[in-house]
Amino acid sequence: MYKLSSGPHSGIVGGFAAALMVLVSGCAVNPIASHADHKTVSERDLLADAAHAVESAPWPKPQSTSFVSRITGADDDDRMTRSEAIDIYLEGLEPAGQRFTKLAQDAQINLIAAERLDFVAQNALSAPRLTMSDVSTVETAIKALRENRQIYINAAKQIEKSGETIAPEEIDAIRTAYSTAIRKLGLTADALADRIDDDRSETVAQPAPRYRKNFSGV
Repeated sequence: MYKLSSGPHSGIVGGFAAALMVLVSGCAVNPIASHADHKTVSERDLLADAAHAVESAPWPKPQSTSFVSRITGADDDDRMTRSEAIDIYLEGLEPAGQRFTKLAQDAQINLIAAERLDFVAQNALSAPRLTMSDVSTVETAIKALRENRQIYINAAKQIEKSGETIAPEEIDAIRTAYSTAIRKLGLTADALADRIDDDRSETVAQPAPRYRKNFSGV
């Protein structure tokens, strides 16, 4: 467990400690208001909306090199790289001297969205009809969390290099909270995949092939 800091951002680490405790305990953050929501909105729509909130970020989405470019060796000049996304994000952070505070707040908003997605996905386990597209929705959000973790960590290091004092445990707190969120969502994705496999095995003479993908790797 990381050590709480007594430095200028000690409240940041405390906030992430609280967020991490929520993730570990499994308590829902920002739970769905009432059962009436389930009557008016399908589980799939809830899942998609919650995943979209996780994937949203205060920077342009980085794009990987296209398949054609990898084969031909051509440059993909129009694609947004992770480095460019970090630069754009840093340019918008203010005020000077408190950029890490804002970064930590942004990261915590993302972690709260991840906890809500896990809550919705756990509820979806009891839905009458699940498909692998539901699992893919959660898997895509997990990939976004991994990318967001890298951007927040790299951006924090750049802020530190610019002269703002950041204790190592403050960056570690962000990294740990993200790893916990990714692992927890991965276990839920595995549970969804297992539920689908169990449903298939009940409707066919021979057991269907297992689709477990071990999403919980961080």
